[in-house]
Amino acid sequence: MAAVSVTSKGQVTIPKRVRQALGITPGSKVDFDIEGADARLKLVRKRIPSHVEDGPKILRYKGPIVQIEDMDPARLLARRRK
Repeated sequence: MAAVSVTSKGQVTIPKRVRQALGITPGSKVDFDIEGADARLKLVRKRIPSHVEDGPKILRYKGPIVQIEDMDPARLLARRRK
């Protein structure tokens, strides 16, 4: 594996093949374990991207599901005028 440089802030870039192999995506959490003179990177939590449509599930909403398109104020006004 190729060595990477550490910035003045202590940051490193995890190589792409390591990110892909571990499933590390932006927002994922990683942990470092120290073993003697070595450190081990461990994936703690993989961030799964969310979508606007998932909002009711995320908030544990139990009411009727309203589609995003139906929330458009212009459409709501047009329906009222008919």
